[in-house]
Amino acid sequence: MAIDLSGLNIVELEKLIVDARARIEVVKKQQFAEIRRTLESQARNAGFDIYELFGGRAARAAGGERKAVPPKYRNPDNADQTWTGRGKQPVWLRDLLAAGKKLESMAI
Repeated sequence: MAIDLSGLNIVELEKLIVDARARIEVVKKQQFAEIRRTLESQARNAGFDIYELFGGRAARAAGGERKAVPPKYRNPDNADQTWTGRGKQPVWLRDLLAAGKKLESMAI
Protein backbone atom coordinates (compact mmCIF):
# COMPACT_ATOMS: atom_id res chain seq x y z
CA MET A 1 0.00 0.00 0.00
CA ALA A 2 1.59 3.21 -1.13
CA ILE A 3 0.49 6.59 0.18
CA ASP A 4 1.24 9.66 -1.89
CA LEU A 5 2.88 12.03 0.60
CA SER A 6 3.94 14.63 -1.96
CA GLY A 7 0.75 16.67 -1.64
CA LEU A 8 0.81 16.90 2.17
CA ASN A 9 2.07 19.92 4.07
CA ILE A 10 4.14 19.75 7.29
CA VAL A 11 1.13 19.81 9.64
CA GLU A 12 -0.56 17.02 7.70
CA LEU A 13 2.63 14.96 7.63
CA GLU A 14 3.14 15.39 11.39
CA LYS A 15 -0.49 14.37 12.01
CA LEU A 16 0.05 11.33 9.83
CA ILE A 17 3.11 10.38 11.87
CA VAL A 18 1.20 10.72 15.16
CA ASP A 19 -1.70 8.69 13.80
CA ALA A 20 0.66 6.03 12.46
CA ARG A 21 2.45 5.69 15.82
CA ALA A 22 -0.88 5.33 17.62
CA ARG A 23 -1.99 2.69 15.12
CA ILE A 24 1.32 0.83 15.57
CA GLU A 25 0.66 0.57 19.31
CA VAL A 26 -2.85 -0.77 18.75
CA VAL A 27 -1.62 -3.37 16.27
CA LYS A 28 1.24 -4.41 18.59
CA LYS A 29 -1.19 -4.96 21.48
CA GLN A 30 -3.52 -6.97 19.25
CA GLN A 31 -0.66 -9.12 17.94
CA PHE A 32 0.71 -9.62 21.46
CA ALA A 33 -2.68 -10.78 22.72
CA GLU A 34 -3.15 -13.15 19.78
CA ILE A 35 0.32 -14.66 20.15
CA ARG A 36 -0.19 -15.08 23.88
CA ARG A 37 -3.53 -16.86 23.33
CA THR A 38 -1.90 -19.14 20.77
CA LEU A 39 1.05 -19.99 23.01
CA GLU A 40 -1.16 -20.59 26.05
CA SER A 41 -3.37 -22.90 23.98
CA GLN A 42 -0.40 -24.83 22.59
CA ALA A 43 1.15 -25.18 26.05
CA ARG A 44 -2.17 -26.31 27.56
CA ASN A 45 -2.65 -28.88 24.76
CA ALA A 46 0.83 -30.25 25.49
CA GLY A 47 0.07 -30.50 29.22
CA PHE A 48 2.13 -27.52 30.34
CA ASP A 49 1.48 -24.18 31.91
CA ILE A 50 2.92 -21.31 29.90
CA TYR A 51 4.68 -20.02 33.03
CA GLU A 52 6.54 -23.31 33.35
CA LEU A 53 7.85 -22.88 29.83
CA PHE A 54 8.92 -19.27 30.11
CA GLY A 55 10.02 -19.00 33.73
CA GLY A 56 7.10 -17.08 35.17
CA ARG A 57 5.24 -17.71 38.43
CA ALA A 58 4.89 -21.48 38.15
CA ALA A 59 8.57 -22.03 37.38
CA ARG A 60 9.57 -19.97 40.38
CA ALA A 61 7.23 -21.96 42.60
CA ALA A 62 8.63 -25.22 41.26
CA GLY A 63 12.12 -24.15 42.32
CA GLY A 64 11.09 -23.89 45.95
CA GLU A 65 8.92 -21.90 48.24
CA ARG A 66 9.48 -18.21 48.66
CA LYS A 67 10.03 -17.31 52.26
CA ALA A 68 8.10 -14.45 53.76
CA VAL A 69 10.23 -11.44 54.52
CA PRO A 70 9.81 -10.26 58.10
CA PRO A 71 8.63 -6.67 58.55
CA LYS A 72 11.24 -4.06 59.45
CA TYR A 73 8.96 -1.12 60.19
CA ARG A 74 5.71 -0.72 62.14
CA ASN A 75 3.21 2.12 62.25
CA PRO A 76 3.38 3.55 65.81
CA ASP A 77 -0.31 4.50 65.54
CA ASN A 78 -1.50 1.09 64.29
CA ALA A 79 0.59 -2.00 65.14
CA ASP A 80 -1.19 -4.01 62.44
CA GLN A 81 0.43 -1.90 59.72
CA THR A 82 3.95 -3.04 58.89
CA TRP A 83 6.38 -2.79 56.00
CA THR A 84 9.27 -5.08 55.05
CA GLY A 85 11.35 -2.29 53.56
CA ARG A 86 10.88 -3.74 50.07
CA GLY A 87 8.80 -2.30 47.27
CA LYS A 88 6.77 0.88 47.41
CA GLN A 89 6.40 2.55 50.76
CA PRO A 90 2.88 2.21 52.13
CA VAL A 91 0.74 5.33 52.40
CA TRP A 92 0.86 5.36 56.21
CA LEU A 93 4.67 5.42 56.11
CA ARG A 94 4.85 8.14 53.47
CA ASP A 95 2.43 10.25 55.50
CA LEU A 96 4.48 9.86 58.70
CA LEU A 97 7.72 10.67 56.88
CA ALA A 98 6.10 13.74 55.33
CA ALA A 99 5.01 14.80 58.82
CA GLY A 100 8.66 14.81 59.91
CA LYS A 101 9.05 11.37 61.52
CA LYS A 102 12.28 9.48 60.94
CA LEU A 103 12.25 6.04 59.35
CA GLU A 104 14.53 4.74 62.11
CA SER A 105 11.93 5.64 64.73
CA MET A 106 9.52 3.11 63.18
CA ALA A 107 12.03 0.25 63.03
CA ILE A 108 10.95 -2.94 64.75
